[in-house]
Amino acid sequence: MNPLFEEEYRFNQASRPNWDAAKQHRETVTGNLKRLPGAQGGRLCVLGAGNCNDLDLKQLLQVYSEVHLVDLDQSALDYAIEAQGVSGEAAVVCHVGDLTGAGQQLAALAQDENSSEAVLDEIRERLSRTTPLELPGPFDVVCSTCILSQLILQVVNAIGETDPRFEELMKAVRAQHYRTVVELITPGGAGFIVSDFVSSESAADLKQVPDFQFTQYLSQLLSSRNFFHGVHPGILLAQLQGNAPLARLVQNVEMLPPWRWDLGARQYAVAGIRFERIPEA
Repeated sequence: MNPLFEEEYRFNQASRPNWDAAKQHRETVTGNLKRLPGAQGGRLCVLGAGNCNDLDLKQLLQVYSEVHLVDLDQSALDYAIEAQGVSGEAAVVCHVGDLTGAGQQLAALAQDENSSEAVLDEIRERLSRTTPLELPGPFDVVCSTCILSQLILQVVNAIGETDPRFEELMKAVRAQHYRTVVELITPGGAGFIVSDFVSSESAADLKQVPDFQFTQYLSQLLSSRNFFHGVHPGILLAQLQGNAPLARLVQNVEMLPPWRWDLGARQYAVAGIRFERIPEA
């Protein structure tokens, strides 16, 4: 078993009882997905769906004709559709697999500090392409639900953040994920990238900060470089703006105000970016 994947399985298992605690986060994510261009009667794809504690599947099925859930963890998806009472819905389709396609090679790096340059070249080549999963796209709406931080965590767990190769691989994972999201969206459709970027494990006051001070508090955390690797909200936004390679494919890019994601023992601050894929001429 891939030890990097096992970490994600353990996280999913531990977070299953947090449906009630995640109410605010779920309502925010689900509400935005229901209002995006292309939502009504369209096809939705969710990358990193996991236990779906951040998705109200029954509400989404009132809007979308199909909901495709993608995750590494089959048991998490099985739990999600059973727990939300949609296991008999033909419109809910589950897809299981490694979103990066480089999980096995990253695990090899973790197990062998002296891995050859050939292994790194293989990882770089794999990450230069979009997800290897054969998804039935394009979709009217594609959502990434707090999975980017987990994909980057695989790199952290594989080689450590002080390794000279870390920044290159982290940026490659992030770039690949953005390309995957954008390329899965049909022209004229919409995307929604949701990412946790700091938790109460490193910011103990996160749970106690009142809502009216929340944004200011997060700004202070970001200024002090207290955030997860590679998911500073400003950096996430920059992937779709200015001279970024994907900027020419998207429009109406909007960063939402940050919100909280309660996981019981931990609380996270979350950023959300909505955008549209430019229609074909």
